[in-house]
Amino acid sequence: MSVSLILSFLTVAIFLVWMFVTRDDKNRLFVQFILVAYPFLNAYILPGKFAMNGFNLLVYIFAFCFYRRRRDVHLKNNGIAFTTLFIILLVNILVGLFLAESLGDDTLRDILDFFPIFIFAKIVTDECLEDPSFFYKIIACLRITLMVSFFFLCCQFVLGVSFTLSTVQNPNMSGDVARYPGFFSDPQVFSQYLAAMSFLCLIKNPEDERLPILNYVLLIFSVVAIMYTGGRGGLGGWAAGFFFVSMFGNSRYRTSAIITAILLFGIVYAFGDKFAVFQRGDNLNDSYEDRLSIWKDAFQIYLNNPFFGIGLGNYSNYVSVHNPDQFWMVGTEVVYYDHPESGYLKLLTELGSFGFLSFLGLIFVPIFHGIFLYLRKKNIAIILLIAAVLSWMVAFYTVYSLGDVRMKLLIVTLICLIITSSQRVQFEEDAEKTI
Repeated sequence: MSVSLILSFLTVAIFLVWMFVTRDDKNRLFVQFILVAYPFLNAYILPGKFAMNGFNLLVYIFAFCFYRRRRDVHLKNNGIAFTTLFIILLVNILVGLFLAESLGDDTLRDILDFFPIFIFAKIVTDECLEDPSFFYKIIACLRITLMVSFFFLCCQFVLGVSFTLSTVQNPNMSGDVARYPGFFSDPQVFSQYLAAMSFLCLIKNPEDERLPILNYVLLIFSVVAIMYTGGRGGLGGWAAGFFFVSMFGNSRYRTSAIITAILLFGIVYAFGDKFAVFQRGDNLNDSYEDRLSIWKDAFQIYLNNPFFGIGLGNYSNYVSVHNPDQFWMVGTEVVYYDHPESGYLKLLTELGSFGFLSFLGLIFVPIFHGIFLYLRKKNIAIILLIAAVLSWMVAFYTVYSLGDVRMKLLIVTLICLIITSSQRVQFEEDAEKTI
């Protein structure tokens, strides 16, 4: 039994004991527990076709045994739009599966993975609407997880990348330069995680007079860690989010951005030869050409199935028949690609146009609403949340990171926090008036 599987079992056991003994609000404790136990939720506990990872199992246990519905909370903005987009996405998935020429072993697992994340999103949204200050407890839990990721990274510096929660070494780590995955299996996914989390370090709790120095340290560590992952997409995503914050943020954040940029330039100048992102042996043009051929194949798959796609979780099964050159070797085993080296093309091929657009709608509707809200209210936390999502979106073109439930969990949590920003900002304004 692997270490990650043992840790997942322990996580579920601790959760059950805690839920039975605590008298506090179980809904909020559930959200906090999930975010703190975040590193250990990706391992699949239940075997076979109905395989279920730790996160899914915890969500189903909580939903059926401990969940208490909030009857007096309602989303004031875009609630109908979100419901409509979700229904379109769900119908599209079902139709796509019905029309698929065949279904692979991953399909049932991906369907089982689909519902728990939306249940979790519903709980997070309701709790933030019930108590807008819960937002800062969520941010605090995410920062704890970030520090845990640094612990894993430090252990990998000392013990090597074999210190991992993954049972299989990712092909992206097989080169001459050490690329560190943290508690993820893929260093590219770790770079996306770090890029998004770095912006959350700049969110200040209204109860604090100023942002703690520790938060700035975590920000710098996050960006330096991205360079050790060798994730060019993650670094590019962070740069895009950095530009977004610099453009919309107030003068204090622009000053912080300039200081951060100067510090990073000094670190790169002095230690650039130590960072995997600058030492990767593959030529950029060669890397691009390899990916371009895969992208062309994937786009042709989409053109052949333009409306409903080839079926959720069915890319690996499909290319094994129609594009058998898309594979890598894991030891002596042939493993077909489960995504075409791009998250967007993965969604486009599996979900088709309708599903792809509804998925983007679930992201862009909150982002646009958040930008308009910021222009009216000037609440910088909104911009930082959007920057975190944008950093992931930029890097998402290089790798489908949502296959790891932890990245799915992070992005959905950020979207929920953006969706409920209007109520949080109003709550904070009312609190200031009463002082």
